[in-house]
Amino acid sequence: MAKIARFPLVRLIYFILGLICLGFVFLSWLPGIPTADFVVLALFFFARSSKRFEMWLRNHPVFGKIIKSYQGGLTVRAKAIAVAGITLSIGVSAVLLTSDTTLRVILVAVAAVAWWYVLTRPTKPLRAGARSDALSS
Repeated sequence: MAKIARFPLVRLIYFILGLICLGFVFLSWLPGIPTADFVVLALFFFARSSKRFEMWLRNHPVFGKIIKSYQGGLTVRAKAIAVAGITLSIGVSAVLLTSDTTLRVILVAVAAVAWWYVLTRPTKPLRAGARSDALSS
């Protein structure tokens, strides 16, 4: 649990930012707009502004599941897919879409940061039943 901001104005700003992030969640049906990111960001702001709203968000039937899933980490498979997707998209961009060396270096740097982010997230352990199923096949 995060510490609530000391000053009322800062708490108000955090609270408003939390509401804005929650508002963006309802736009997530549009392609390219993430849901989980805005829910987690709203939790960040509510945790620093209002324990009541933080607990409401954590215990919400829909948003609470998103938060628990995010805090649980990524599976090894999800990490592999993310790294492959980052590599493929940045690689195609660097090779086919630009001939500028500076831009290619920037793209590789962006890929490195994205790889670092994905690989440093917690890894979900395999469930006991899932592991034995994987070993037996």
